[in-house]
Amino acid sequence: MNCPSSNCGSSNVQLLSLYLDGLPVGAPNRERFARPAPSARSLLPTLGLAVLGVLSLVTGEILAGVVLLGAGAVWGLVAHRRNQEVERARSKWENTRICLACTERWTP
Repeated sequence: MNCPSSNCGSSNVQLLSLYLDGLPVGAPNRERFARPAPSARSLLPTLGLAVLGVLSLVTGEILAGVVLLGAGAVWGLVAHRRNQEVERARSKWENTRICLACTERWTP
């Protein structure tokens, strides 16, 4: 595989993940080519809202319980969608190639 850059065309190409693993700890390119941050899978707020909602329903606070359960559902949906976006970015990063001659990055 050759670099897609019209100015380069080098065959010195590597997976970005392997390139990053080979860099020394203090290298400036470690931050520039870093992996996307891991997904934040925090179910604690969703579960907390659900538990509070159920407790409110049990104690007779119907409106508060419904609102809390709804808020928990919305929070869970938003967190799930963010998690999917992060996983897509991490998957794309894992398949990204880098030209070692000109540092052009691309995903085949």
